[in-house]
Amino acid sequence: MHKEFVVPVSAQQLREAYLPREMECYLRKKLVALPVAEFSRRVDEALKFLHMSSELRGSIPVTSDIDDVWHLWILETREYAKLCAAIPGTTFIDHCSDAFAQCAGASEHEIAADLAEDVAALANYVLNFGPFESDRVQYWRLAEYLTSACGMSLDSLNQWLRSGLAVTV
Repeated sequence: MHKEFVVPVSAQQLREAYLPREMECYLRKKLVALPVAEFSRRVDEALKFLHMSSELRGSIPVTSDIDDVWHLWILETREYAKLCAAIPGTTFIDHCSDAFAQCAGASEHEIAADLAEDVAALANYVLNFGPFESDRVQYWRLAEYLTSACGMSLDSLNQWLRSGLAVTV
């Protein structure tokens, strides 16, 4: 059964729709070294990524902190199958590492991040979940790069992504 949301979707709505108590307990046991607030942020951002995964193309736009949460979920195959069935627009959220893609014959160009796809992922995030917050931006590769390495303010990033200009990059 797919869950329908009114955009923007809150982290609480995602947790209620997709995070069974048992899975949260399991993830907490696996990520026991994380402070509670950090654990919650990572789980929330992983749920956001997975919720919009059917609309994403190209490389994974999140950092290894979020990818690690996804990997832990995948290991619980029945729960992962339930999650995939519940997320709108998809029946299975595929995962392929860069190393495997290379072994399967993918070129560096095919594996490399595509700027337009990465920008579209960020615009999709803002559309679905509202503006990036200062404690969340570091989990999204391009958003983190634009704010840290390029000096773009968080307000400027969110304004650019909301303006619709990001979609045409």
